[in-house]
Amino acid sequence: MQNISSRPIRNCLILACVLLVAWGCMPKKIEIKSVDMLSTPNLLVEADAAWQARQFEVSELYYAEALARGDLVKSELPLVYARLAESAFRNGHPQQARIALESWANIDSKALESPDWERTYLDTMAALDKTERLQNHLRWVLGSDLPWDARQEVALWFSRYFLDKADFERSLDVLDGFYKQAPEDVTARSGFEHEFLQWLNGLDDGQVADLAKGVTLVNQWRFPYALTAFEHGVRTADDPDGWGATWRTLRNLAANAELADMVPLTNRLAELEARYGLPSVGLALALPITGPYAKVGVKILRGAGLAQWRLAQDGVEVDLRVINTEIPGWEARLAALPGHYSVVGGPLRVDAFKKLYEAGSPGADVLKERAVFTFLASLGDLTEGRDAWRFFTSRVDEVRSLVNLAVNELGITDLAVFYPEEKFGRTMAQIFYNQAAPLGGRIRGMQSYPPHEFKQWSKRIGKLLKVPDDFQDNKEAPLERPDFGAVFIPDGWQQAQTLLPNFFFYEGDSLVFLGPGLWSRALDSAKGIDEHYYRLAVCPGAWWKDSDGGRTLQNVLTEEGLGQADFWVALGYDFIRFAGKFGTLPSGWDADDVNRRIRSAQQIDFSMAPMTWDETGVASQNLFLFSPVRNGKQLVDADKVADRIIRAESRRDRRIEAYGERMKEQEVKALEKAGEPARNPDIPPDM
Repeated sequence: MQNISSRPIRNCLILACVLLVAWGCMPKKIEIKSVDMLSTPNLLVEADAAWQARQFEVSELYYAEALARGDLVKSELPLVYARLAESAFRNGHPQQARIALESWANIDSKALESPDWERTYLDTMAALDKTERLQNHLRWVLGSDLPWDARQEVALWFSRYFLDKADFERSLDVLDGFYKQAPEDVTARSGFEHEFLQWLNGLDDGQVADLAKGVTLVNQWRFPYALTAFEHGVRTADDPDGWGATWRTLRNLAANAELADMVPLTNRLAELEARYGLPSVGLALALPITGPYAKVGVKILRGAGLAQWRLAQDGVEVDLRVINTEIPGWEARLAALPGHYSVVGGPLRVDAFKKLYEAGSPGADVLKERAVFTFLASLGDLTEGRDAWRFFTSRVDEVRSLVNLAVNELGITDLAVFYPEEKFGRTMAQIFYNQAAPLGGRIRGMQSYPPHEFKQWSKRIGKLLKVPDDFQDNKEAPLERPDFGAVFIPDGWQQAQTLLPNFFFYEGDSLVFLGPGLWSRALDSAKGIDEHYYRLAVCPGAWWKDSDGGRTLQNVLTEEGLGQADFWVALGYDFIRFAGKFGTLPSGWDADDVNRRIRSAQQIDFSMAPMTWDETGVASQNLFLFSPVRNGKQLVDADKVADRIIRAESRRDRRIEAYGERMKEQEVKALEKAGEPARNPDIPPDM
């Protein structure tokens, strides 16, 4: 047995105890007796009294002296070592604590199964700054079969340890790892949850907020993330401006968290509801309900109404107002809405949106008073994330998805643009040019064409492909390969059906044709497409009926007898669920308030392609990519596209080879006709 006491150490401890008593730093109810005057049984009695009184200076002295004697009963040793280790650690003597713990483990093979041993050992190693030993011990415990109460103690200790180190994500992850090892019975798991929740309750608001940074959309329903997010919500519940958003978060967690015991959450939520009441959310939609765009507006409204109904079933009351942008004076009616309608969806058209900020308009102050999420691809001259926000696919989203496919998935870095000479075409061409370089692409060709002069289209394609002027004289002669592998054509689907066959005429059949979202929307109702020209055509879109979100929306619509889902229905459905998480914006709100709320509101299961917003409030959408097929469209398979490119290039190589063979045969026949001896065309003439 390792000797953990000596006469000098004992004298120092006695002196320390005497000084503490003299200075009034230690309660005086325990009289410090000379250890030499006490028998071992009496010494243990005095040590126990000091321990119970939490006078660790005295208990360390007495237990160390007891161990120095040779008449301790073996069965008493584990308790003596345990208390000596704890006393020494609390007195700032980690080396003495370490020796006691190791001695305990040497005489008791089950020492490490004790939660007390684990806790004191970890405290001691941390005090000695033994970081590597702590990491090794964590790995060992995770792989061990220690009793659950000991592993739980280790889990909670390391969570506190990582929090103190400002490693907030790991503070939660370590608990997640141990929770997955917990016994399947409810008692063990709920006990772990209660211990963690009790610890959370003792943290200050800043620490809870820091821990909440480790909660994500993926882990939010699991232990310990769900309890962390819930406690974070509880800490912010007294903010009247944010109560609506907080309540929805707490309610979702109390209903959907994957915990063994949900009672603490439901009880706490009930207390907060009794104190602050059930919130309601005021939302407004500015849509064309009549007129030429009524069909689109009504579809958006159908999705919005469905979302409102579903939220109501979940206990979230959404007060929805619809403003028809086709009725004169609509902007004044929007401006006159009560202040709690603080979030607006729409408008759908640029001219309507301008009425919300142009000088002299009755709605000129709407953007200052309400957070407006337009259903537009761009905010024009306004700053997205400051003046207003976007809940719609942008042109940059479309272009980025296409360039990413070409460069990163197909390995095509040499690109070209063939665009119509009108505003949309020029704008998209410029965006493509700007986006290509940052994503690794190079623009090798850029050619425009007059949108209404159809006879010019073929000539301009020939110019882009660098077709020689004498092509018409010998159409069988193979053309040079284009110096690019993909071409962006920002025009409508109807125009594409004329343009793409012209590329084939000039042997551009191995090119990948990149189209805008206009193609995708047209393909939703297209029939009888000649697939020959479109096997290498790709276009982006925000709606795919067979995505998980698309199927879910269709199922909900079917349940309520509300018809078929499409992009516009999905837009309304997703927007109300997104905006419903905002709550009512506080008076005097600014763009930073909105952008902070977006960070939690965007964590929904989108039915259309998912949208995200950065810290400045700028939106982006991860679009689907489609290829045209006979009766519509299908998702792009990049591997299949790459294989089709290889086959197209192989066909071209065979055509070139066949042409060369024909030329050789024609030369032989011409020589024979002229009476000259036939010459091997593969041997140069001067040999």
